[in-house]
Amino acid sequence: MDEGRFALTGATLTGMDDLFGVWDVPPAAAVQFGAPAEPAWRVELPDSRAEARAFLEQKRRALKRGEAHLAEAERRLSRVAAGGEGVSFAVGGPEAELQRALLAMEEPAAYAPDWRADADRGKLFQRWRAFLDEVRAFVSRYAQVETEMAGTLIGRTTVGWTGDFEVLLGPGATAEELALHRESVRLALQSRIALIRLLTVVGTGAAKLALRLTVPGAQLLVLPAAWKFVRDVLHELREWPGRQ
Repeated sequence: MDEGRFALTGATLTGMDDLFGVWDVPPAAAVQFGAPAEPAWRVELPDSRAEARAFLEQKRRALKRGEAHLAEAERRLSRVAAGGEGVSFAVGGPEAELQRALLAMEEPAAYAPDWRADADRGKLFQRWRAFLDEVRAFVSRYAQVETEMAGTLIGRTTVGWTGDFEVLLGPGATAEELALHRESVRLALQSRIALIRLLTVVGTGAAKLALRLTVPGAQLLVLPAAWKFVRDVLHELREWPGRQ
């Protein structure tokens, strides 16, 4: 095996694609509505221990960048919520799109009972709800992480929300290989915390944006737009890191 793989199984998390560039996530087409499968991480390390360490280090750096990008998205969302001071919405990008969405929400017709009949809004609302349901199922269960090297299981760790660990070690696993498995578990848990942090940023940002609107239930109505803004900023910063 020349390259490693950090795969998320049993969940799709369709709205964030590969989630900060850390996980390999099933495509959106794989979404199945109904009882969700058990989410788990499967870490396939390169055969060489040196390459395995380098692979995990690459994932650590990707997660760190993703956390920094999320912090930047939070700052930009707060600026829009504050009224856009110092932000030029005319140049396009996530800020301009979010501003247009807020202006549309202030139109009386936007809050007619059939407002979701609008194709674009309806699609965004459905994607937001699907993402929210997937994340809820994902974070409400225990974390299970499997690490293998050269097709051989090194370890399988199950972590409960109370902090209890259940570890199954692969036969003949060395101390260095077990250290690689521990690092895989640490990355999986840190990435789950980042996902929860993302939801917090969206919820807090939606609450701030709602203060700009004068209609009942504004915070719930603006959640999909806030989520899309955060998603778009993360994609923008990953594609153009220098813009952060």
